[in-house]
Amino acid sequence: MAITEEEFAELIEPKADIEKVSTISSAGKTFSTRIPKDVMDELGISKGDKIIWSVKKGSNEIQIKLEKKNGS
Repeated sequence: MAITEEEFAELIEPKADIEKVSTISSAGKTFSTRIPKDVMDELGISKGDKIIWSVKKGSNEIQIKLEKKNGS
């Protein structure tokens, strides 16, 4: 059964309530990015929290997980 391009796009479109873009900058040998305020507020991110990056080799897919400093 064939599907239309619109149906395909809907299948692969991420389901998100908030979508923001961050620009990667360079500070010498390291890259950094800022977390948008809307995202920080929604997730309750604070100083000392950690982001865990999971990368699928050979693709541009990533998954990030927030680890709160207080363990929640």
